Amino acid sequence: MGTNGAALQAAFARLDRQALDHVELRRAAGAALRRHVGFEVAVLATVDPTTVMWTHCLLDGMDRDEELEAEVFRNEYGVADALKLVDLRSAPRHAGTLGTTAGAAPSCSERLEAIYRPRGITDELRVLLVDGDSASGALCLLRSGGIFTDRELETVAQVGPGLAVMLRRSLLRAAVEQPDALDVPPGLLVCRADGGVDDMTDEARRLVDALGTGEVPQVVAALRAKQAAGKRAEAALATRDGRWLAFHATRMGERDVVIVEQVRSHRLADLIVRSRGLTARERDVVECVARGLPTREIARVLFISEYTVQDHLKSVFAKFGVRSRQELTAAVFFEHYGPRHAASDTPSPYGWYLDSIR
Repeated sequence: MGTNGAALQAAFARLDRQALDHVELRRAAGAALRRHVGFEVAVLATVDPTTVMWTHCLLDGMDRDEELEAEVFRNEYGVADALKLVDLRSAPRHAGTLGTTAGAAPSCSERLEAIYRPRGITDELRVLLVDGDSASGALCLLRSGGIFTDRELETVAQVGPGLAVMLRRSLLRAAVEQPDALDVPPGLLVCRADGGVDDMTDEARRLVDALGTGEVPQVVAALRAKQAAGKRAEAALATRDGRWLAFHATRMGERDVVIVEQVRSHRLADLIVRSRGLTARERDVVECVARGLPTREIARVLFISEYTVQDHLKSVFAKFGVRSRQELTAAVFFEHYGPRHAASDTPSPYGWYLDSIR
């Protein structure tokens, strides 16, 4: 790693000591990247940890362009193309560039040729922010007049895991510190034909305002693009004041609508577990521990040895920063699930729509 890479690592280490919320963290990360890596525009996004869907983007270097945004989301969910976020889950370093991927055969990337080049953008560098096996965000750097070098890709990719941990912590910190923030019923956003939001209920506005960014989140456009591609269209997004919001795209007569509601307790618990970077088997073990099963019974239920159960527990304890099953249960239930149990019983006035898409 070169000088710029070492300086970038040091800048991110300083960010880690500041305990910023996820919006301020991404803003500060963008400023650090701009100082040490050359680019015209940076997109610093959160993603749904379960589906890797775009949920909220901060821009460094340009104002929000809803037309560009809609084109990128249509490409992400409706077109076969290179360097999709979901594909970066299994890519080396969870990173890549369109310049490298499409350099010898530009036609292999419609996003580069049809969306970016007409706007003067000649390359895109993407890093999926993965902590364990769970993604919390993504970095997308756009450059004009050249391509990103292998060294630059390596520099940015190496800070990805550390930023993923910081982002995961910041997304959950408010949920722990402000459990009484859950007090708003579900809301409805009515969409225009061009993809924008035409109107929203007062409840939806209160929930969207909790994001603290003064705008409707990009998850609405992303969900509509995914729905148009015939795919399941739902995602979760963390706010700045302790809420996790669930968004669901569906149809209401001739109109596209997006339902937004606070995440119910069972899904919040699942998000908490997934955000810790647990493997699928570790999540199974946590579920068994939450049910109060002893080691022998966990081994029987999961068809693994008792020694393997203990190995999984050691790994889980380390990821949650606890030392016993009791502390693990407290970390999952009392800090996250318990404070929201009452809120989860609030019926949704749009329940028949939600049932139709679940």
